[in-house]
Amino acid sequence: MQVGILLGNGYEEIEALTVVDYLRRADISIDMISITGDYMTMGDHNIPIKADILLEDISSDDYDVIVTPGGMPGAKMLAGSDTVIRLLQSQYESGGYIASICASPLALEAAGIAEEITGTCFPGLETDDIHFGTFKEDLVVHDKKHHVITSRGPATAVYFALELIGLIAGEDKRQEIADGLLIPLVESTVKDND
Repeated sequence: MQVGILLGNGYEEIEALTVVDYLRRADISIDMISITGDYMTMGDHNIPIKADILLEDISSDDYDVIVTPGGMPGAKMLAGSDTVIRLLQSQYESGGYIASICASPLALEAAGIAEEITGTCFPGLETDDIHFGTFKEDLVVHDKKHHVITSRGPATAVYFALELIGLIAGEDKRQEIADGLLIPLVESTVKDND
């Protein structure tokens, strides 16, 4: 599967780079796509990232999975782009996957997708800004019926990325990457200290 992650200025760097890093560790092809018209993008915490390709140079059928990172004002930039909205609508209607984390389900709201799915987002946005068909407080929500994965925020980006790896490369690869990153060790240590 080919994956693309959309970068507008002001995205949450942890959410964007965790997905890119983890998927590439799993040998999954992922393009960083700038929606700004410039290859150089700037994260919410002033970390510059050079994209691989510009939004205007892709077509709606180039990617099996489209990922949107959160962060402000990056999520609002995604939601405010007619080109991004059309891309997400096309992806959704064709049965491709969309994966949105943190505040970026604002773009799903703008595309008319949120109301049809079971999802999650950054705490509080579900009250006034994002109206899911069904809202869950889980760290990651995988709506298999609608091919949408959502997650809560920066600290859940690890699990968001692992969910994508499981989807694309299978559970064995997901576990291999998790083991290599010492995630089971961290989880057991946290559990033991509770």
